[in-house]
Amino acid sequence: MKIFGLTIIKQVYMPILIVIFTFILEKFLKLIVKKTFNPEKKHHKFDSRKIKTIRSILCNIIKYVVWAAAFLSILGVFGVNTAALITGLGVISLVIGLAFQDILKDILVGVSILFESWFEIGDLVKINDFEGNVVSIGLKTTRLQAYTGEIKIISNRNISEIINYSMDKTLAVVDIPVSYECKIDRVEKILMVTAATLRDKIPQLASDIELLGVQELSDSAVLFRLVGKCNPAKHYEVQRQMKKEFKKALDKNGIKIPYPQIEVHNEK
Repeated sequence: MKIFGLTIIKQVYMPILIVIFTFILEKFLKLIVKKTFNPEKKHHKFDSRKIKTIRSILCNIIKYVVWAAAFLSILGVFGVNTAALITGLGVISLVIGLAFQDILKDILVGVSILFESWFEIGDLVKINDFEGNVVSIGLKTTRLQAYTGEIKIISNRNISEIINYSMDKTLAVVDIPVSYECKIDRVEKILMVTAATLRDKIPQLASDIELLGVQELSDSAVLFRLVGKCNPAKHYEVQRQMKKEFKKALDKNGIKIPYPQIEVHNEK
């Protein structure tokens, strides 16, 4: 190949063309996947979270496959017998498996996450000791974002304990402390009357709030526990609103919420 009268050998221009072609092919295939699996479209079989998860996994597969093919093509340009190389992989597969066993574990777990629906993009989950929303799911890693903004990148093979708050309705649990001087029956009546009005005030509630009764006799207060089912992953939001409404109701009725106090006795 000649450019401006200069002869450029095949081993120089072909790898460049392969890289450019692979880059364009990757973008094109990912564009097709993103248009096909568009979470804004109505898919009868999957919800939007499932669509985002499938799209993320497919884009990862495309990236690895096209660039692996490009690498083999470049080797072919330099005279490497890629057919023999691929055939020889069967002989050295054990060595590769031992060398890349962690990566293989990541990929296997990533596939399990997709097909067994452990969690999906957008879910609120707790993995190991970190809680956050699933930002992305790849063949090697999963990313979670906490409500404070920090992102945790977890290798798929290290995902051992999962709590998924988005798979079903969650339970909002609120403990209300009141002074020991207050009449229990009166406090219960105020809490029950207030709880009956919250279904209309808190849209994320999926059931009426139930007063379970006295939960604990602590050092400085009697704790009343109230619970209510809410929409998936909305329990923190509902709990904050419940606390606000019960505090307003107790203040209105003159019920004191105690705070820790220390009594000091002077000996004479």
